[in-house]
Amino acid sequence: MLIFGDDPVAAYKGLMAGAFGGGRAWAATIRKMTPLILTGLSVAVAFKAGLFNIGASGQFIMGTVASVAVGIHFAGLPVWVHLPLALLAGVAGGMLWGAIPGLLKVYTGAHEVIVTIMLNYVAANFAGWTVYAGGSQGQQPGPLWDRTAGAVSETPDVLLSAQIPWIFGPPYRVHWGVMLALLVAVLIWWLIFKTVVGFEIR
Repeated sequence: MLIFGDDPVAAYKGLMAGAFGGGRAWAATIRKMTPLILTGLSVAVAFKAGLFNIGASGQFIMGTVASVAVGIHFAGLPVWVHLPLALLAGVAGGMLWGAIPGLLKVYTGAHEVIVTIMLNYVAANFAGWTVYAGGSQGQQPGPLWDRTAGAVSETPDVLLSAQIPWIFGPPYRVHWGVMLALLVAVLIWWLIFKTVVGFEIR
C-alpha cells in the first residue's frame, strides 16, 4: 500500500471500524460470520481425517441453491415444517456436492484438492444459471429466477415460513442462525474429541 501512496494505518482503521464500529457494524459482522462458521466446520472435519477439502465454497453455494429452492416454493407450509425443510435441503445440497470428490477419490484415485477446486467453478456457474434472467436472443431464464425482476438475475424473496427468525430485527438484522452455528460448533467438537467416531476420524 505504501508503494502506491496509500496509508496502511488508515486502511486498517477503516477495516476495524467497518467490522466493529458501532451496533450495526457488530450486527453485520455477527450475521456474516454465521455461514463462515458452518463452512469452516465442514473443512475442519475433513482436515481431521487427513483430507484437504478445498471445495467448501462450492459446497456452500450448492447448499444455498438447494435451500433457496425450497425456501421460495411450498407456500402454505407451516414454519415448523418449511424452515427445517429448507435447512435440511441446504445440508443435503452441500453434502451431495461434497460426496462427488469423495467418491471419485475412492473409486478412481482422483486427488480431492484438484477435484474440489474444479467443482467450485462448476457450482458457481450452476448457481448463476439458476438465476439467469434470459437473453435478448431467446435464451431461457434459469429455474430460480424471479419473473418480476426484469433483467436482474435474482431469486424471489424466501417465503416468511422458511426464514430464520430475528434475535434483533432491523436495523441490526441478527437472526437465530448464529446461535445454530455456535451449537453446531459445539456438537462437532464433541463428535471429534469425545466419541469413538471422532477418534476414528482423527
